[in-house]
Amino acid sequence: MSLINFNYLQEKESKIPIITDKILVDLVNSIQVNDELITFRQNHGLSGQFFDNLTGADRNRQLAIDKNVNVAMQSLHSWVLDIADNLNVSNNAIITIEEKLIETRQAIRNQRQEINLLQDIVNQLQHKVEDHEHRIRKLEQRVYRTEVQHKIEDAIAAWQSKRTYKNFHWAIQVAFVTREIVDYALGDYERLITKDKDSQLRQSISDRILATDNTIPDHHFPLTNLLNLSYSETSPDNRELAGYLLEVESISEQRIGKTPYLFTLGKTLELSQLPKEHQPENPAETAFYLCCRYPNTMIYPATSKREFVERIVNETASDRLNLITLV
Repeated sequence: MSLINFNYLQEKESKIPIITDKILVDLVNSIQVNDELITFRQNHGLSGQFFDNLTGADRNRQLAIDKNVNVAMQSLHSWVLDIADNLNVSNNAIITIEEKLIETRQAIRNQRQEINLLQDIVNQLQHKVEDHEHRIRKLEQRVYRTEVQHKIEDAIAAWQSKRTYKNFHWAIQVAFVTREIVDYALGDYERLITKDKDSQLRQSISDRILATDNTIPDHHFPLTNLLNLSYSETSPDNRELAGYLLEVESISEQRIGKTPYLFTLGKTLELSQLPKEHQPENPAETAFYLCCRYPNTMIYPATSKREFVERIVNETASDRLNLITLV
């Protein structure tokens, strides 16, 4: 970048001619001498003037005046020439400064263009970095999703092979295996990766669970029938354990509104453990109507195998996700 060379300007300034003291002294002295001679002539008497004419003194004074005027004119001429030289040199210096200023302005423009170009390059690189980060996140999500799917497959495979939850009714087993999947795989995935529910992954879980039992009908049937089977085909000890694990005794109304099927299942098991004299004739029906009493609760008297599994999966996943978020 070209900038003003101040050393160069100082060098130019040093070359500017300065009016000498001798010229000014000569000019002033000439003016003073002439003034004194002229004043003397004006104040001289007639006899003095006559005597001066005879002796030639007046002529000498006139020649001195003329000489002084000539010296003064020469000094003035030199002064004018020096002033003209000064003006020329000053004009040249101003022209040089203007040229340097123009060069500086152009250099600044060029630098600004370079800065804008660099900024464009930075923006492009930032965009590429963000694009790479987005791709990396997508790849990480795919890898994590694959890991989650493997965990889901392992949990369902263990369940299918009767290694887990084998002493519980199928409806209770659905709730338990879903909770296992959510707690050890799906919950963290939805909380950390998707920031929301993964409908496709939840649907795949439902489909895998649906394929594990052929005794529950696919068509619609009373929900209370399935709930009554859930406790009648489970031993009393396991009933108590299942009711405890489903945690329906002290949950808030807000959670009941979001988990009506899980609440009704757990409430059915809880009512079935009451003493005979306090136990309702139909625990599942009583649990169903208790659930319906809570506001904003969406639960229907009829269900199907698919609808029940999908509701249990979604309620469990959403409830566990909300609990983790609150913590």
